[in-house]
Amino acid sequence: MTDVAALMVTVHVPVPVHPPALQPVNVEPAAGVAVRVTAVPLARVAEHVVPHAIPVGELDTVPAPAPDLVTVSEKV
Repeated sequence: MTDVAALMVTVHVPVPVHPPALQPVNVEPAAGVAVRVTAVPLARVAEHVVPHAIPVGELDTVPAPAPDLVTVSEKV
């Protein structure tokens, strides 16, 4: 069995006074300076060097490469 009261009273009491938390004083930050640095290499490295299979100005590869396997395409 549980006993219950027919009357319930809730009382609010004042909260004890607490001092404010210690916080640093707000200050304006110093003015900043924007700096942009771009590094450029002194020389570029060539990906292709002599002997190159395609002479400058030509688009044909000599000799023509042979395919490694046969490809069959079919439209259904």
